[in-house]
Amino acid sequence: MSATKAKTMMTQVDVLRHGLPEGDGCLRGHTDFAITPTGLNQMHQAIADITKVDQIVSSPLQRCSDFAHTFSSLTFAPLDLDKRWQELDFGVWDGQLHKTLWQTYQQELDMFWRDPWHNTPHQGETLPEFDLRIIQAWQRLLTDHKGKKVLLITHAGVMRQLLRHILEMPQTARYLQRLQLPYAARYRITIFHDEHNEDWPQLHWPVSQQFASS
Repeated sequence: MSATKAKTMMTQVDVLRHGLPEGDGCLRGHTDFAITPTGLNQMHQAIADITKVDQIVSSPLQRCSDFAHTFSSLTFAPLDLDKRWQELDFGVWDGQLHKTLWQTYQQELDMFWRDPWHNTPHQGETLPEFDLRIIQAWQRLLTDHKGKKVLLITHAGVMRQLLRHILEMPQTARYLQRLQLPYAARYRITIFHDEHNEDWPQLHWPVSQQFASS
């Protein structure tokens, strides 16, 4: 057991959703809404217990990247802005008010939310494309930052898609509807890399708890 542990490397990734942005009532997607002062404060509070970061990776959209730049300056951790960690591109729906979308695209919206794997927003990104983008971004992150403590700042849709990959959830709409991720939500993934180059991820959610697990 001790010999195995000696050969095992661990990567720790804290995944943080952005705080409250501008654009209340809108389907934000790729639209670059600014972060609010309240949102920045939410993010600071969400990671107040983090004492060491080796690398920050962030979506370049300003509701993520504004905080990423600030935290990078505070911690002197290098920052990588990577567009692969952006939210799903909702095409012509992107940035519009939900009530306007419902009035104009009610049938299409209903089909999308019921079966997003086979229904795509007008001129938008398909869910299989989005899923592959997130998987490839995750694999690249682990390759580039193996053995480090990483803070990943991204979006709710991305966080759900990453959980689908880590937990090997089926390709249905249910995980999209059943995972609640409020502003500045955070979870942690630790990845153990064994001597056979196999990765063993573990989800920590909530990140901190009162009692240690057995």
